Amino acid sequence: MPDSLSRICLILGLLLPALANQDVVLLSTDPDIIYNPPLCTPSSIVAGCTSPWQLSNDTISGTTVVYTDGPIPQAGNVIPQMFFNFRASALYLRTTSFSNATVNLTLTAEPTDVSITTELNTSISLIAAVNIPDTQTTTLGVTFLQGDLPTRLDIESITLTVANTSATSSFLPSASLPISISPPTVVPSPSVSSTPNSGVTNKVTIISVILGGTLGALLL
Repeated sequence: MPDSLSRICLILGLLLPALANQDVVLLSTDPDIIYNPPLCTPSSIVAGCTSPWQLSNDTISGTTVVYTDGPIPQAGNVIPQMFFNFRASALYLRTTSFSNATVNLTLTAEPTDVSITTELNTSISLIAAVNIPDTQTTTLGVTFLQGDLPTRLDIESITLTVANTSATSSFLPSASLPISISPPTVVPSPSVSSTPNSGVTNKVTIISVILGGTLGALLL
């Protein structure tokens, strides 16, 4: 009996931390997500807003999606970027079936300033970063890469795995443009092929990273 009780306690000890984690979903229009140039909303468009970031209604998911087709002359040909500061053990960035742009995705841990950058095609629909140290602030940066052919980047939602969904300030620090990440520049001559990669949704690659001394993994 003592042995059985010990095994039960051991199993509970392993399961409880995992069960304690909760998922919180932020839609692409959440104010904690920073778009650069700033996202044009219906009201700001009336006021004369011009941006490569636009809103679209996704009839499949029934949600409003933020998307970009890349730099536009009306906004100074500035490369579209998205930034998001968070504290969580995992992050899941969801795109849509229409998204096929190639992007640079960066995770930067503060204050250690340790980062990883990888280039990927967003037609994979779901990008996951796991085993992130949730005791420090991590910045997600997504930069649109101009290719030879027209492409589109869709941001549908971001899901965070956190210890307590009710303590918003603990996993959503103040939103601001990260100092450690260079601001957008004028788009260079196309040099990256952005044609959709057929079959990429069935391929999973794990890239291990060190963020603040803790092992993390970026699932592509």
